[in-house]
Amino acid sequence: MRLVIIGGDAAGMSAASQAKRLDSSADVIVLEQTTDVSYGACGLPYKLPDGQDMEDLRAITVEEFRGKRNIDVRLQHEVERIDPEGHTVFGTSPAGPFELQYDRLVIATGARLSSPPIPGLDDLWGQGAYALKTLQDGRSLKTALRQQPKSVVIVGAGYIGLEAAEGFHQQGLQVTIVEALPEILGFLPEKLRARVSAEAEAKQVPIHLGTRVERLERTSAGKITVHTGAASALETDLVLISTGVRPNSEIAAQAGLKLGANRSIAVDDYLFTSAPDILAAGDCADATHGISNQSVWMPLALRANRAGKLAGGNALGQRRAAPPVMGTAIFPFFDLQIARAGLSAEEAAEAGFDAVSTTIDAPTRARYIPGGGKLAVWLLADKGSHRLLGGAMVGPESAAHRIDTVVATLHAEQTVEQLYAMDLSYQPCFGPSWSPLLTCASQLMKKLK
Repeated sequence: MRLVIIGGDAAGMSAASQAKRLDSSADVIVLEQTTDVSYGACGLPYKLPDGQDMEDLRAITVEEFRGKRNIDVRLQHEVERIDPEGHTVFGTSPAGPFELQYDRLVIATGARLSSPPIPGLDDLWGQGAYALKTLQDGRSLKTALRQQPKSVVIVGAGYIGLEAAEGFHQQGLQVTIVEALPEILGFLPEKLRARVSAEAEAKQVPIHLGTRVERLERTSAGKITVHTGAASALETDLVLISTGVRPNSEIAAQAGLKLGANRSIAVDDYLFTSAPDILAAGDCADATHGISNQSVWMPLALRANRAGKLAGGNALGQRRAAPPVMGTAIFPFFDLQIARAGLSAEEAAEAGFDAVSTTIDAPTRARYIPGGGKLAVWLLADKGSHRLLGGAMVGPESAAHRIDTVVATLHAEQTVEQLYAMDLSYQPCFGPSWSPLLTCASQLMKKLK
């Protein structure tokens, strides 16, 4: 059995490692177009401040994969074409063109930066304008920070943009965020978004909403002018492009493979694509949402690692289905924790649900315990069945662990009443006797009546 894997990050190396666990005699070959494999990309924003090393994000080295796991990892091997009928991949490497036959193929090509067509950007890449998607991006940005810039403009207010804002702020930079959409974090209800905006204001990080960057220009003084069409342009030392990502699915599409949501590679429950003997996993592939049952594209770390492991096993003959996703996500923004799971109100409406929601503010600790603050909790449920459809939280603490209770309820397809009946933990240092989740569930039950 020869298993060829395209891509050497989370999904790809998980697939390779699992295949070797199941059959040590299998010929497992990983083709990675860069010089880096198996690193924690989610940690990139937190390695920006002084004293932090980007190389800490490496999980397992190439040498360990080759020596300890007997996986044939080939760096700087870019696959350019797949021939499903001939079971062959074609590409280029430092030694020249190559072609490689396979019995089974796993596509784990991940996602890439969705770079906006901003005039002047091409001339500034690596010379004042940077991305933060790969380990090499992180190295390049750290090098730029050693020049002690004073300011940065972040284009895009998604997860990475907001997380990076804190890292830059810790470095003492004046941070400005420019977002083309009329709001940030559109999956949150308005009251929770307002908490995030207030936190940015408190940290003196202005967010310009509904503002599209029209042009970037290097000044004679070495600064970068960010033209937005507003009355006055923004002048800065650095620009971070954080405008989202898109799936690397082009070689799959060219090979005739079916595509799913957001042009990701469509896979079945066992991660097989529409072509025989080809699987796909990670940020290049779609998933099934556990509530809407629709094809979705959610490039998140747990799904990539889990799908990669399952794809590696299924490529060798196992039949283990990938569980649905719930879109669970959490990240910090300065002194806030922001968490969500399930459907937003807009997503629920698109999926055909008649949904009802409510929002409450509750203390994160008992009133006589110092510290803490208010946790904003939002829950969404189907009006007819009372089934919980989604939840979100924003607060200074406790969102990180409370959101998992929402996720468990969603996976079990339980109602708001069943959530309210749960015997959740209590200790005054960690929350009031009535958990904020139970308080919110109680209020939502009243609305559902």
